[in-house]
Amino acid sequence: MDDGEDPVSALLARAVGRYRSGEISLAADLFRQTLALESFNAVASHQLGLIAFAQGDAGAAVGLLQRAVEADPGNAEYRNNMGVVLDAIGERVSARGAFERALALDASFAQAANNLGSVLEKLGDPPAAIESYHRALAVDPAFVEARDNLVLACAKSAPPWHFPMMSDRPRNAAYAAALARAAPGRRVLDIGAGSGLLAMIAARAGASGVTTCEMVPAVAARAAAVIAANGFAEQVKLSARRSTELEIGRDLEQRAEVLVTEIFASGVLSEEILPTLEDARERLLTPDAAIIPRRAAAVGYLIGGPAIEAQLFAPSWAGFDLAPFDQLAPLKLGLHLDRLPHQPMSEDFEIFGFDLTQDRFTAERRTLTVRATTSGRCAGVAQWLRLDLDAEARYDNRPRRDAGPNGWMHVLYRFPRVIDLAAGEAVELLASHNRTALTVTLSH
Repeated sequence: MDDGEDPVSALLARAVGRYRSGEISLAADLFRQTLALESFNAVASHQLGLIAFAQGDAGAAVGLLQRAVEADPGNAEYRNNMGVVLDAIGERVSARGAFERALALDASFAQAANNLGSVLEKLGDPPAAIESYHRALAVDPAFVEARDNLVLACAKSAPPWHFPMMSDRPRNAAYAAALARAAPGRRVLDIGAGSGLLAMIAARAGASGVTTCEMVPAVAARAAAVIAANGFAEQVKLSARRSTELEIGRDLEQRAEVLVTEIFASGVLSEEILPTLEDARERLLTPDAAIIPRRAAAVGYLIGGPAIEAQLFAPSWAGFDLAPFDQLAPLKLGLHLDRLPHQPMSEDFEIFGFDLTQDRFTAERRTLTVRATTSGRCAGVAQWLRLDLDAEARYDNRPRRDAGPNGWMHVLYRFPRVIDLAAGEAVELLASHNRTALTVTLSH
């Protein structure tokens, strides 16, 4: 050490050098010696905090990082690292505060924005998390971790099928035609706002008022932004909750005279459309309310072809029998059959139909007899969705080679075994639903 060199600075320089070369134990000793000379040295406290955290001593890490923050309150990196440790020990609210303070000190701190997004997700605020990930990427577009976190957060909040569904022009046109007839001058309830499109269609059609609800917070936040951007904020009231949580007098001034919804899964029932309608009928709608769509059906045909078998059954290859693996095969599978070569092997037939204007729905079981229209190997049943919006407008997503964007997939119900059929031969099927899911299989 030079005669005029500050001993604290000299120790720090040596400690940092050891730390960078991976000699962590020696570095820690030198940082501790620094603190013995200057108890509130920010650099030494910070580095010892990082070392303690890496060694699994989060309690010591918090204390040391707190000393660093107190010694240098304007250092954004210290705040960010304090947030990382607090998050690791489950102190999420405090971690959020640390990351927010880091960003207040340095608005371009991409890592802090990404970390804030992560803790906001854990705190149950997906819209704010998504905004924070976007903030990180605005600073550093090549920030891989932030991009991956954003992808996952968006997929959890708004599955990718939202986008082809919004682009499904036949679907949009069918709903718009039905609303043009039902909505003018009437109070409309839209269950499942999504992007807010149906609510805006109802408002533009002349509804006296529109209430829409959306249970996914991030989707509700975006729907509100869409509705406002299109100038319908005064005509459309959005509630960020399930329809079963809506209340007359709070969310709706009066019972609605029209209900419109598209909470249909590809398999028709899995988004709880039937219980949702029962609740709406009982609490939220007038007795004579119009329901759009008024009827929904699961429609299908027998299906075969090598590409279908490959999705459902283990093959034999080069003398190896892989059939025992079929014990793990999917009994039903979501696919876009428009894009997969296959052989329809029967006329279309209705598996189940649901009159959505009813007050109550019960579980059902039925046997169907279907005749093959072509000879070949049949692997199961392909199923799609058909909606009667009203007496005039109908929509379906039957597999078509020229099909455009479609948010609803097709469902492939696997038979226990591939069966050989001759044209004209009858197949007996067993179909059942429990009000929230349905299935189809061979009856024996």
